[in-house]
Amino acid sequence: MTVLDVALVLTAALVAALAIQRRMGGLMVGLGGAIVLRPLLLLGDMNPWLGLFGALLVGLGLALAGRLLLPGAGGTGIWPRVAGGVGGAALGVAIVLTLVTSLPIGRDALNPNQLRYPANDLPATIRPVVERSLLVQVGREVLFAPLLAAQDPRSPQRTAVMNTVHGWIVTGEPWR
Repeated sequence: MTVLDVALVLTAALVAALAIQRRMGGLMVGLGGAIVLRPLLLLGDMNPWLGLFGALLVGLGLALAGRLLLPGAGGTGIWPRVAGGVGGAALGVAIVLTLVTSLPIGRDALNPNQLRYPANDLPATIRPVVERSLLVQVGREVLFAPLLAAQDPRSPQRTAVMNTVHGWIVTGEPWR
């Protein structure tokens, strides 16, 4: 585990902690954000500014809807907080998966058919940390799931999970 892994886990934990404070509103924003992630990624693929604007509008809409539909932040007690934590964890994991699958892809200089993830042209100060990161290795597996499924004799369940997450997080075929 590297410093990058710790930072990414803390990012997901922070989002979950913020959602716990918002209780049922956190559930609504967290799950809503995770659900609309795919359309926002597709929109951002077409035009990054439009994707950013769409994400801001969706986030604002989910926050306002949570306030209007759930006055008092969804009640007291442990269960509304647990629900908020679940929503926040879903959004936190989605954010981390999006980050670890968005690093630059490189090609080997001698064999252009061989891909490297992350690319070799990362700054020398962070390259070793990124290459040793367990979460970046998971991101690599998610990013290249269709290619790895043909090469690796993995379990069918693992292949199905990786292909599902790939379909949710990755737009197009970034290795082309």
